[in-house]
Amino acid sequence: MELVRLTLTNFKGIKSFTLEPQGQDCDVYGANATGKTTIFDGFTWLLFDKNSQNKKDFNIKTLDANGEPYHGLEHTVEAVLRVNGKLVTLKKTLTEKWTKKRGEAEKQFTGHQTEHWVNDVPVKAGEYQQFINGLIGEELFRLITNPMFFPSLHWEKQRALLLAICGDVSDEVVIASDKDLSALTEILGDHSIADYRKIVAERIKKLNDEIAKIPIRIDELSRSLGEEVDYSKVDAELSAKKAELQEIETYLLSASRVNEAWREKQAQVNQLYSDLSKKRSQIELEANAENNKLQLEFSNIETQIKSLNGEIVSIEQQIELAQQRHKENATLLQGLRDEYTTMRAVTFVAPSVDDLTCPTCGQALPDDQSEAKIEEQRQKFEADKKRKMDANVAQGKKIKEQDAALIATLEIHESDLSAKNELMQTLKEASETIRQQLEQPTESIDIESHPEYQAIQQQITILEAEMDKPVEDTTSALLAQKQTITTEIERLNSILNNREVRAKTQERIKELNEEERKLAQQISELEGHKFLLEKFTKAKVALLEDSINSRFQTVTFKLFDVQINGGVVECCEAMVNGVPYADANRAAQINAGLDIINTIARHYGITAPVFIDNAEAVNELIPCDSQVIRLLVSKDKTLRVEANQKEGVLFE
Repeated sequence: MELVRLTLTNFKGIKSFTLEPQGQDCDVYGANATGKTTIFDGFTWLLFDKNSQNKKDFNIKTLDANGEPYHGLEHTVEAVLRVNGKLVTLKKTLTEKWTKKRGEAEKQFTGHQTEHWVNDVPVKAGEYQQFINGLIGEELFRLITNPMFFPSLHWEKQRALLLAICGDVSDEVVIASDKDLSALTEILGDHSIADYRKIVAERIKKLNDEIAKIPIRIDELSRSLGEEVDYSKVDAELSAKKAELQEIETYLLSASRVNEAWREKQAQVNQLYSDLSKKRSQIELEANAENNKLQLEFSNIETQIKSLNGEIVSIEQQIELAQQRHKENATLLQGLRDEYTTMRAVTFVAPSVDDLTCPTCGQALPDDQSEAKIEEQRQKFEADKKRKMDANVAQGKKIKEQDAALIATLEIHESDLSAKNELMQTLKEASETIRQQLEQPTESIDIESHPEYQAIQQQITILEAEMDKPVEDTTSALLAQKQTITTEIERLNSILNNREVRAKTQERIKELNEEERKLAQQISELEGHKFLLEKFTKAKVALLEDSINSRFQTVTFKLFDVQINGGVVECCEAMVNGVPYADANRAAQINAGLDIINTIARHYGITAPVFIDNAEAVNELIPCDSQVIRLLVSKDKTLRVEANQKEGVLFE
């Protein structure tokens, strides 16, 4: 693909400019801000709606001194390309849409419209883009037209493109290149190098995590063992303590028989004291039965009084509300009567014949029509008067009916209130009578003289006298000795029970030591696999870099980085004469970009115009298979092309 002619009209700062390289290399000179980069922007916008920096939202309109766009202009870019020996004309125009809405005096801006042409034939946007994609894809276009585009990509994208162009090296080839790597074929199985590298890393991490926990667990188990114990001595001591416990049990059995009778008497005394308390309560209840009955009756009456008082208050409120509504009804009825009297007194007043005119022509009506018109107005007046008076009467009847029902309800409430007031008076009198009875002093109760109460007290006195007789009791001392010996037996049993736990703990420590040895062996084996993987990676580095770098003139690529610990990680860094691309000067970067463009263009079998911005930084460009358009900073106030070109006029 070669650029034959490129015409920009009202595009950014350029009013009109035509570049005609005729498919040959050319140089465009101009001072800063004269439009050199705009030429490249126009070409990329024509093809892909983006500027040379790959940005879609950029302003293509021409701006005035205040930064405001000139309105009503057509912004056009047209190019003639030679594609495979045939001329292709592409054209794109952006215009503003101004619409005059109904009721508005001036047109309003409503958006933009973009039109497309292919070989002078108008086409839709989709068809236009489809045609462009048929010529060349957007990414490939940028790769082979902009020396700075490939190095600006993410390193993973650069690496993928290089491998797609130059071809990857298969794992089998790498393994075959070094006999030390032959073991990898069996080790990998069905896994790829990348997958097995992840598997090894994960396994080593898990094994290291497990082996790090083992010393801690061994230390905890060792501390739990405590000091050494002579278990034969503990067995002998335990047998002796059990014999002592048996002897004490025999003494306790004998002592319990002696004290059994005493305990039975104590139980009888306790029961009698309980009976005595119950009898006291029974006597008091019987003595106060009449007074308790009065107290209950007084409480019930007071509850009725409280409830009845609430009902009386509610009825009084209803009566007050009904009386108020009755007064309001009386006022409304009187108003209706006055209104009725006023309406009945109103009579029809006939209009003057002179005031009656024809609604069509506006002339005075003839006498016969005047009389008919007056009669019509009189009848209408009488009908309206009757309608209003009937409505007045109907409303009055309705209010009277409502008031009659209200009076009936009021009488019911007043009757109910009278009955409840009478009941309230009766309840209050009964309450006062009972209150006076309750205030009367009661007779004191002599419980101690009650025959049944005295009988129970006498039984208690007899039993307590019998229990006061001296009895030798050794039970407490024997029980204390039993408790001491039992505690000691439990301690000895605990020591003996720990014998089995101690043996299991020691066995577990041996198991953990063996487990630690096996884990260390597995880690060592995996570290060996890891070493082979890293050796494989280094071998692949050499093969890949040699294969890829052989395709470039000045650029070499560093595809792997060896870390301080000897590990190898993937990367992709362009090197220019041994200097990283990012650290190289502008001239070296541009030539490196051209070298990359040559390789990509040869691989895909297609070339396109290469635009080199700020080309003055390079004294000498390397040979390029593509058409080269250099954009150079000079002192020229307007664009100058060292080729067949038409002078353009720029906006001031």
